[in-house]
Amino acid sequence: MNALTSGFKILAVATATLAPISSAVLAGTAAASPTRTSMQMGTRTATPSADPLRARFVFLSHQTSNRCTLQPAEVMRMAPTARLQGSCCAPMAYADYVKQIRGLKAYADVREIPPDPYNVEVRLAQRLFGFDKTYSLDADQQAVYDQAMRMADEHDPCCCRCWRYVAFRGQAKELLARRRYTAAQIAHVWDLEDGCGSGPMMMR
Repeated sequence: MNALTSGFKILAVATATLAPISSAVLAGTAAASPTRTSMQMGTRTATPSADPLRARFVFLSHQTSNRCTLQPAEVMRMAPTARLQGSCCAPMAYADYVKQIRGLKAYADVREIPPDPYNVEVRLAQRLFGFDKTYSLDADQQAVYDQAMRMADEHDPCCCRCWRYVAFRGQAKELLARRRYTAAQIAHVWDLEDGCGSGPMMMR
């Protein structure tokens, strides 16, 4: 009986000693293999983009709601919260896009200037159309506007007579009349908000 009691005591001690070790090993195995459970469950962990601007560029470069043939009348029928996205003419180039986005940050406080030329809210475009109809430039203001066209890369508010042309013409009228922008300032804004893409005639 003494031998049996002694045997039970030895077994109890061994079990108590091994239990925490087994638990630690199992816990370590689970911690070291977090993806195994995910794979078995058919899920994938999303990896955040290291370059959000690059991700935005990739997305916008495949959008087509902005196009050469789009006219103000059609934009006026769109929901104000919709967006005009993508290039209207040539493919976008990342280096030019970065330059534009960085340059437009200087005008973050100017509501008439879009922060992203390839992602323009319809509400803003509609507002700029209103400026084009509302403002009538006097002789001095028209002279500044004409000089801005000569200085701008496109020599116009846009390379084609689309919604952008009318919107940014109205924008220039507002910037001239209310904010007293110079020809050089207007031309610079037009160049930064060029949404025609990059090519031999774009973003020089």
